[in-house]
Amino acid sequence: MSRLMLPNFSDNTRFMLSFILVASTAGLGIGTAKVATSLFAIELNASEFELGLVAAAQTIGILFMGLPTGALINRFGPLILFSTGSLLSGLWYALTPMLHQAWFLIICSTLVSFCMPLRFVSLNTVFMSQLYQIGAAKAGWFRGAHMIGFMLLGPMLAVWLIHGLGFVGAFWALATLFIVPVFIAPMMFRNYKVDRKTAPRISWKSLVEPLSLLKQERALRYVALIEFASNAAMSYFTFFIVVIAIQRYDFHPAAAASLVTLYGLIYMTALFSAGLLLAQLGEKRFYQLGFMVVGIGLFCLAVPFTAYWLWLGAPILGLGLGIVNVVNLSAFAHIGQRVGMANVSALSSFSGPVGSLLGSILGGLFGHIWGLQILFFPLVILFLALIVLVQVKYPFIQNSRPQTSDSEIDILTNVEGQ
Repeated sequence: MSRLMLPNFSDNTRFMLSFILVASTAGLGIGTAKVATSLFAIELNASEFELGLVAAAQTIGILFMGLPTGALINRFGPLILFSTGSLLSGLWYALTPMLHQAWFLIICSTLVSFCMPLRFVSLNTVFMSQLYQIGAAKAGWFRGAHMIGFMLLGPMLAVWLIHGLGFVGAFWALATLFIVPVFIAPMMFRNYKVDRKTAPRISWKSLVEPLSLLKQERALRYVALIEFASNAAMSYFTFFIVVIAIQRYDFHPAAAASLVTLYGLIYMTALFSAGLLLAQLGEKRFYQLGFMVVGIGLFCLAVPFTAYWLWLGAPILGLGLGIVNVVNLSAFAHIGQRVGMANVSALSSFSGPVGSLLGSILGGLFGHIWGLQILFFPLVILFLALIVLVQVKYPFIQNSRPQTSDSEIDILTNVEGQ
């Protein structure tokens, strides 16, 4: 294995430092893009249905590329795919403000969505392949590093760029943000090697292999369902909360973006720290705690009284989804150790966007009938149902875990907690 040029650090420390740098930089571009796209849609006077299409367009390509990306990683390695996805995303964002039409924004957002799996499935695969070495308590660090840019810095940067450069200049700066990680990525991806001489050829069977795993693995079905629900709630909040705050409560765009930033700060904190609590509570109680906290946060966001409830619900939702994502990523990694990390990573990166897409489409379809804010209530019911599911069906993860070596037992004991 080639080593990073970070002297006096262990291999695990080298990996984590380079990974946090790449993931946070990549996340900064995505976080900036999400809020900039929402504000641009408002600037174009998009209808609620068009807003739903814009939100859905940001994930539609993931449905087509999420699963095949696993096979592409097995064949070509993650570095090439990450770089290709970043460069193409930058190109489409540079073109986005060229026409001030909602339909053109939808087209460009769709093209970007086809590039996203090349980036995040590559990152996810490399991280999960190292999870046994760096420790299960750091299971949330991948998304935590990503959230540094995505939720914490990106939303405010989007507002600052639009205010200072206008929408054209802001989207050109956004394109640059997607290209920068290409120059940083080799520091981390060099530790993941693929022998192209022995790597499996690309075939229809290899492209849809993750779906066959979903059929075969009961544990994978449950964990994918939880990923689906978590991303539906996250996507609906991060896109529509800006619209709700501006249109219903007369927020300034910077204040509306601050709701996403507040959510992201708490979510990121939970991702970095909740793994320690996982060892104490065990997976079952940790899942249920996360679902309960998410439900409370969604209820606060759904109550159509005053803006205070938005400021209360945003951090509570961030805490709950952070808890859920820590234990769920750990579960995906355990399954991937036995059935193939790239395929499980592709499936985890597919099931989440399916939830995001459904949440966005339903928001666009029913938001103009019942209102965007009231649609947080069905999500509350969904997470209450997940509490019951875990109570009835658990344990479902341990039954599908691989046999482990003695050196791995301490890590798994901390994760299982029971």
